[in-house]
Amino acid sequence: MNEVVYADIQSTWEAEIDAERLQDLQDLRLANLGEYLSSIRMKLTETPAEDEIQADLLTREILNAEFMLKDLLRVRKQKIVRAASEGRRPLGKMTLSEERLYDRLIRGFEGHDGFVEEILRGRSVSGTDDEDTDQSISDDVDGEDVDFVLVRFLKPVETQFVGMDEEVYGPFEPEEIALIPWDNARIWLRDGTVTRVAPQKIGDRD
Repeated sequence: MNEVVYADIQSTWEAEIDAERLQDLQDLRLANLGEYLSSIRMKLTETPAEDEIQADLLTREILNAEFMLKDLLRVRKQKIVRAASEGRRPLGKMTLSEERLYDRLIRGFEGHDGFVEEILRGRSVSGTDDEDTDQSISDDVDGEDVDFVLVRFLKPVETQFVGMDEEVYGPFEPEEIALIPWDNARIWLRDGTVTRVAPQKIGDRD
């Protein structure tokens, strides 16, 4: 894992809030930022009770880091929602969870646009289409529909594993490219085992 310090969280946050477009953020980078915050929390628990100055400094650092990370993800979400509502794809690299959010938003906005078109054509809309769209999104959230991600392995995976789709995958060697279930990819993206080759879906870009 790359060594992360407080200044890395601050610089990542400042770059995001200062820029109009979405900045690049990969799963491994975000995981490293989160791990740093966890390490500071652990350091606080190990600080002697009588060392009030050190405890106060660590507490302030934790609160500041928590705020910046939460605000970073909030600002990024706003940019993703805005891009999806305008029917375009953000230029910056998104984390896997952000990619999934974007895809769901696009489906939702497209479904609503279709609803508006039906109304303008004078057709009676019973709400069935919206219900179907909502159910589709709900099913996706519940994991009944398995999403897949194209990844390149950076580290070897020596044993086979069963994916969320109940299929058997692996083993994999470094530089090998494979299409694997989203839930499996999410874990390995965060620990640097894999990197994404391309987004799941390609849309209009800024």
